Amino acid sequence: MLTFPSLSSGAVAQYPLPLSYTSPVEIIRFVDGTDQRFLSRGASLRSWQIKLSFVNEDEISQLENFFESLGGQYSLFAFPDPYSGTIVPNCVMGETALVTDYLATDLSSSTLWVVETNG
Repeated sequence: MLTFPSLSSGAVAQYPLPLSYTSPVEIIRFVDGTDQRFLSRGASLRSWQIKLSFVNEDEISQLENFFESLGGQYSLFAFPDPYSGTIVPNCVMGETALVTDYLATDLSSSTLWVVETNG
């Protein structure tokens, strides 16, 4: 399984690093127009917004090659959680395309979402 690339500093992201939790909810709609909602799984899933600004050419190249090697947003990879330091398996990219801004020579930025799945 592929692992998300780290920056030259050893970190996988820069701060601020937004983290959100989502709970998988199922909705059953009845004929009378009412609905019933319930948690389909007990665990919440995490999503990290990775904002990379002022990274060098090697770092952005590693990210672009990693995104290309996934072959799409549904390929699973391992992500080192910046908060706990643990490796989170079964993550996917939250984007269909990687948008990279080339600001100057050897200076780039990009923003993407990493989404935890149940595998």
